[in-house]
Amino acid sequence: MAAKVGIFAAILLVCAILLPLLASSFPNHRPEFLEYDSSKTDVTIHGDNNNVVHANVNDIAIPSSNYETRNERSLKEKKKSNKNKNKKNKKEMKSHEHGFEAFNFEHPLIGGGHHGYSHVFPGYNVDPIAEEHKQPEILGGLREGFYQNTCPQAEQIIKNGLIRALQNDSTIAAAIPRLFLHDCLVKGCDGSIFLDTTPSGGKVEKLSPSNGVTVKGFELIDEIKAELEENCPGIVSCSDVLAYLSRDAFVASGLPYYEVSGGRRDSMESRVENVVGNLPLPDDTVDQMIHLFNRKGLNAEDLVVLIGAHSIGVAHCFNFLYRLDTPEKAQMVDPRLGGVMKFTCASEMSTIAFDATTQYKMDSVFYKQLLMKKGLLESDQVLAQDIRTRGLVQRFSNDEVGWFNKFGVAMNKLGAVEVLTGNQGQIRKQCRAVNL
Repeated sequence: MAAKVGIFAAILLVCAILLPLLASSFPNHRPEFLEYDSSKTDVTIHGDNNNVVHANVNDIAIPSSNYETRNERSLKEKKKSNKNKNKKNKKEMKSHEHGFEAFNFEHPLIGGGHHGYSHVFPGYNVDPIAEEHKQPEILGGLREGFYQNTCPQAEQIIKNGLIRALQNDSTIAAAIPRLFLHDCLVKGCDGSIFLDTTPSGGKVEKLSPSNGVTVKGFELIDEIKAELEENCPGIVSCSDVLAYLSRDAFVASGLPYYEVSGGRRDSMESRVENVVGNLPLPDDTVDQMIHLFNRKGLNAEDLVVLIGAHSIGVAHCFNFLYRLDTPEKAQMVDPRLGGVMKFTCASEMSTIAFDATTQYKMDSVFYKQLLMKKGLLESDQVLAQDIRTRGLVQRFSNDEVGWFNKFGVAMNKLGAVEVLTGNQGQIRKQCRAVNL
């Protein structure tokens, strides 16, 4: 027993001697801690011997609870940054979309030199990232980018043709869309208005009194179609040529660029009797026009939107001079406009611009003139008086951008009326004649 007590005492003596020696061999040390203030980007680190070090909060590890706070703040800042970037991009796109020039060669709008399509058709170059994720719109069996694989240069060839034509005739920009309307409302957008003859041998649509000398642009269609046949034989239909060309004519006149669907095929018949009752007349009432558009799958808003195409182009005197013959109709004509009608209309084939202020530019001035009883055609003017359509005329007169946005949509609806697709009809080699 005495031996055990001696051993225990010896152990205690050794510990008493060694522990102080071990402690003196290490400097004073205490765990590091952070003074963290979420409102500051720098933090203070207290370490050995009260040394103080300043560091950036992003360069050090933060305890888990503070890391979660930092992570949440980082996500919020990232969202805010992305939101600001999106706002900036949208603002820049809007500025680019509506602030572009029209044609840069010597055109009645502005003059100048021709500098290529990036200036002629602004907004034509699409961001490849946006294009990659963009799904083509399908409308009435048609789709955007229809010729991307079979004839990728088709739309370029069509635009080139329009540019050449406008250099010689500035009025072609208004004539082409009118041709498109007169084709689509009669048995659908099938190119039947181009045919000079058909296998049946009867009179064709272009000989109708509603067409005749008041429609033009056939030679331009022939020229473009011939070039397409050289590059892509039997691929691009005449009806699609007209659809793309109409869009390009509006863009050349100041309308923002809009996509057009393709895939139409050409009809093998054209009959003059089909025109009757399928085209609006200069003395039509609002009831008659809405009824006609409804039969074609279009509504009253489409009617008012598309009538804005009269922002460019001219009207022949025989289509409106009769309005001055009766007091009731004459009251719907601004007296100054009536004086211009009488002075200018030396013959029934004389013409007056729908919008003499900006004759070659698509803008909302036309709607403003309707509200002042300065519409040439009675069928245009009544839209500013009828309760069903007056509000739309007023809206578009004050909201040009809103009208622009609706115009491309309405044109695509028009372009999908009773179309032939798939194996229907044919792809004509020449637009004036059926393939035999």
